[in-house]
Amino acid sequence: METALGFLFMFLLVFGGWIVWGVGQGFRGAHERALAREREETKRLQLRLAAEERAQERADRVYFDAVERHTGPLTLPDPEEAPERGRDDP
Repeated sequence: METALGFLFMFLLVFGGWIVWGVGQGFRGAHERALAREREETKRLQLRLAAEERAQERADRVYFDAVERHTGPLTLPDPEEAPERGRDDP
């Protein structure tokens, strides 16, 4: 029994550092994979939002083109020529 415990002690003494290092690498690898998943998810969300924004801009362009075709060009009053109106003016 003492011999078996002696071999076990020597094994742990010789390879204990490598075992601890391997376990640490496993935890570190899991953490890095989790970070990579988060980065990938964030990138997908950014791409989806950019695509939605482009789709909205296209829809706006189509809508304003249709309005302009049916009503003529839109002209907005020049802000410098507009009379100053206060909050209480009707």
